[in-house]
Amino acid sequence: MIIAVVGCTHGELNFIYATIEKLEQDNNFKVDLLICCGDFECVRYGVDNDCLNVPNKYKKEENDFRDYFTGKKKAKVLTIFIGGNHEAVNVLKQLYYGGWVAPNIYFLGYSNIHNINDFRICSLSGIYKKYNFYKRYNEHYPYDEISKVSSYHIRKYEIEKLKLVKDKVDIVITHDWPNNIEKHGDMNELLRRKFHFQSDIYNNTLGNPHTEFLLNKLKPYFWFSSHLHVKYSAIFLHSDKKNYTRFLSLDKAEPRKHFIQILNIEKRNNIPYLSFDHLPKSSANETEGKSQFFNDDYEKLLQHVEDVQRKDAQEGGQASTGKEAPKGEDVPTEEEAPKENTPGESNAQENTAQGNTAQGNTAQGNTEQENTAQENTTVEEDATAERKQLYICYDEEWLAILKANHHLLAEGSDKDYNLEKLKYPSKEDFEYIQDKLKNLENISIKGKDYYLVHGYNNPSYKNLWEQRQVFLNRFDFEELRMYDDFERLFFAEEVRKMDTGLPLDNPKLAEDQENGQEGKPEEPGQNNQTDEHGERSPNGDNTPHSGNESNQNKLSIDS
Repeated sequence: MIIAVVGCTHGELNFIYATIEKLEQDNNFKVDLLICCGDFECVRYGVDNDCLNVPNKYKKEENDFRDYFTGKKKAKVLTIFIGGNHEAVNVLKQLYYGGWVAPNIYFLGYSNIHNINDFRICSLSGIYKKYNFYKRYNEHYPYDEISKVSSYHIRKYEIEKLKLVKDKVDIVITHDWPNNIEKHGDMNELLRRKFHFQSDIYNNTLGNPHTEFLLNKLKPYFWFSSHLHVKYSAIFLHSDKKNYTRFLSLDKAEPRKHFIQILNIEKRNNIPYLSFDHLPKSSANETEGKSQFFNDDYEKLLQHVEDVQRKDAQEGGQASTGKEAPKGEDVPTEEEAPKENTPGESNAQENTAQGNTAQGNTAQGNTEQENTAQENTTVEEDATAERKQLYICYDEEWLAILKANHHLLAEGSDKDYNLEKLKYPSKEDFEYIQDKLKNLENISIKGKDYYLVHGYNNPSYKNLWEQRQVFLNRFDFEELRMYDDFERLFFAEEVRKMDTGLPLDNPKLAEDQENGQEGKPEEPGQNNQTDEHGERSPNGDNTPHSGNESNQNKLSIDS
């Protein structure tokens, strides 16, 4: 899967998609998935702009997202994003569990785990501030300057849910950095570019201490962040000296900034590896695959990691064939690396530390015939490559964690969910979720069943409130106590205006209340319309998803 990772988006969707299209044309590949690491700024109309915590000099009357929301444009590549510290709060709050904000553009939620094909992706929106960490979600529309800021601060409840995860995670996406991660990369180079980080690094306050715990607990293969507007990569070697995490942070989306990275991630034996098959064969640099980003000490660390990987691959090969590998014979490796870019160019072909770690393993598990076939691959064949069909699916363990602890955040609870001790789901919780999932459309990937989230047409991506209701109804979860009565009326008025084609910039809540016509949130299934392009959603058809869908169409992917 070829993934494009982008730093802070800041509403520059046209620039990002144009950059991806140029990279695809120049290098003869297709990006399958775009990951945006926060500050997405999905502003649909004027009220969203009022709820956006951005200095007035940076605010735009309309940003690029509006064209994708109205259907004037459509994202060609599946785009997923998390929330940062510059977001339209009123939009993302309605999609606490995640949902579509436009065709092919999906918000991952406040904290969540999704399966996209066979990649398990963990996400956490917002940034850490100690003074709000133990507070409830008390922000409501209309937002003042204080509540616009506190609304995107991470709460303890989100961290505690993620701490319960036991199954292996492939990718973690956060907006701010895990604390102390800067010490595992070239910190001198970081301080040369961002000297004002010095005091935070000295005081151990540059990142989030709670995601540092998650880094050690989850041990993901990749961790993507942004927030600090600098490109930075690091290798975090875990305490077992065997598992490691490739960390990558990127700059904001502006010309002449290192805001995008193209990664070709393949799974072999259920382990993600970086591959460079999407790059031209002539792009090997002059340093024989060795990065100049790290100093000598880190080069030794990278070599140690490569040796551990090579040893694991040899042991895995012996176990599968039942034969011992000849002594003194190494697993073949590739010494290819992307070419260096000139300043100002997109760094999709830049050789990062993450790439160097996996270069020695690109050929592991491949036969000699497969390597020969790769070398004979022509540019014409690459040019005809098509984008892979991706499916956003629920994660069974995560849903069970929600089932075991959702009551703390539900309307009927008076407990402080940030102060309660969360519990790992019981066997009954897993059985409950498995029973609910049987009613949903599913897809088989490499022999394992995954269950699809609703498509962006059913309900319509424009109806954010109904999308959340669909999720709650599917698993019989109680409504959240994050919304007050005025907020509910405001969201219902939004939906009414969109359905009737009225302008959205001047809500008529006060006028309706005077006339005794208070709006109510619509029930799920009332607004099931096809998108403006008349196309199907990547996840399912255009029929209503009420939570009791029959499992008639079962798809299968074997590779």
